[in-house]
Amino acid sequence: MNQEPPAILLVDDDRDLLHLLSMRLTAAGYAVTAVESADAALASLAVRRPQLVITDLRMHGMDGLGLFDAIHRQAPSLPVVILTAHGTIPDAVGATRRGVFSFLTKPFEPNVLLETVADALRVSTAPSGDRAHWRSEIITRAAAMEALLGQAQRVAVSDASV
Repeated sequence: MNQEPPAILLVDDDRDLLHLLSMRLTAAGYAVTAVESADAALASLAVRRPQLVITDLRMHGMDGLGLFDAIHRQAPSLPVVILTAHGTIPDAVGATRRGVFSFLTKPFEPNVLLETVADALRVSTAPSGDRAHWRSEIITRAAAMEALLGQAQRVAVSDASV
């Protein structure tokens, strides 16, 4: 059974860091699309939806939180991890309250990044066998319905009350 690796959209206007993160995530087995701006990220999302977005906070043009807001309007269940060299605890708390999956400050340990990615992907997608079991009688091709089913799945495996 040939399963596609999880797709990650990586957004950073620092080309060197973008290249380094892309190599690290690719080596860890992920399919990475790397872009240098929020506008390029939104264009990429229109073509192919990843399972996770990792973005820098401070970028030219639209910043990482602006990108998060745009993504959240289109795909509220898509997890977003924000990276920043300028993070404070209030920034991180505010971002997570808005729905950002995680907020990592640079420099970060590579293992912390990989653990955060694994956690985000665990929340955003379930193994296809699990997904097939609980939704075996639901047939859809609509992106909005897939997003809704993804939210239902994440809530079902969490301790949240709805």
